[in-house]
Amino acid sequence: MSGAPSRDIPLADTFNLRDLGGYATTDGRRVRWRRLFRGAALQRLAGGDVEMVRDLGLVTAIDLRTAGELEARGGYPIEVLPVTFHHLPMIEAIWDLTDLDPDEAPERYLVARYREMLVGGAATIAETVRILSRPENLPAVFYCAAGKDRTGVLAALVLDALGVEAASIVADYHLSKERVERIRARAGGGAMVDQPLAFMQAPEGAMELLLAWIREERGSTAAYLEGIGVARETIASLHDNLLERQ
Repeated sequence: MSGAPSRDIPLADTFNLRDLGGYATTDGRRVRWRRLFRGAALQRLAGGDVEMVRDLGLVTAIDLRTAGELEARGGYPIEVLPVTFHHLPMIEAIWDLTDLDPDEAPERYLVARYREMLVGGAATIAETVRILSRPENLPAVFYCAAGKDRTGVLAALVLDALGVEAASIVADYHLSKERVERIRARAGGGAMVDQPLAFMQAPEGAMELLLAWIREERGSTAAYLEGIGVARETIASLHDNLLERQ
C-alpha cells in the first residue's frame, strides 16, 4: 500500500483514532481509505486536534459509550465539529471487574464479554450497520472510551461483513494494545491504571476466538447481522459504499 494514507490519526489528547481503510477482502477488493474510522474518547477533542479531525470531513459520529459515561464526560463536540451524532450504547453498564480472577487468561475473559455484546448490543450493531450503509452518512467514526473493546467488536463485525481477511481483522484489533498503554501512561494514577491486566489487553487470541465462535454458532457475520434484523440489501449497500477494487 505504497503511498496509502496513515492509518493512525495522531491526536494530542486521545490516542486511538484510526482509519479502517486499506484492508484487503477475500474477493480482491479493499476497504476505502478515509471513509470509516474507529476512535476513543472523542469528547476530548480540542485545540489542534479539532483541526486535524475537521480535515477528515466526518459527517457522522457514533458514540458507543453508556448513558452514564456520556453524562459524566460529555459528548462529541458538535459545536466545533458539526456532525450527525448518534448515541448507541453497546453495553448498559461498565463491566464489574471486582470478581475478575487476575490469573485468568485475558483472551478468555474478553471473549466472554464480547460474546455478551453480540446479544446485548445487537440493536446498536444493527443500527450502526444501517447508518454506515448509507453514502450520505460517510465519512463516519464510531468510538467508545478506550477504543478497544466496544469499538473493537464493532470494527471486527463491520470488517468481517465486508469480507476482510480474518488475519487483518485480528491485527487491527491488536493495534489497540499499544494505544491503550499510552492512554494508561497519560492517566498517571487514575482509575484506568488500576484496572486488572485482562481489561487492558487486546490479545489476538480474543478476536480469533470471537470470529471462530461467530462462524461456529451463526455461520458468518453476515448471517449474524441478518439474524438481528439487518437486511441483505443493507449489507450489499455497505459493500458498495465502503469497498473498492484494488
